[in-house]
Amino acid sequence: MSDLTYINKELTMEGTLQAKESQVVIAGKFKGNITAKTVILESSSFFDGVLNAEHLKIEGQASGDVTAEFLEITGSGNFDGKLKTNSLSVDMGAKVSGNVGRITG
Repeated sequence: MSDLTYINKELTMEGTLQAKESQVVIAGKFKGNITAKTVILESSSFFDGVLNAEHLKIEGQASGDVTAEFLEITGSGNFDGKLKTNSLSVDMGAKVSGNVGRITG
């Protein structure tokens, strides 16, 4: 069973979170840097910062610099910033603004 870090919607956090082999689920607010295997930003979430993950699902609001091998933005998702990914899925209703590019190297 994999490890899970959950930040509930009542929490506001700022800093650096490293969970390279774990899943991170955010329902609250996080400002800073995240490195994790899987990150899920729930519909109530707000993220601002630098995020690196193998798999990222955005259901809430996110801004900043994001790198994810697999990136999914659901219909409730809103992203503003710089995206780097090799696999992008954007559902109808999602809002995306900024730059989108491929992971190189």
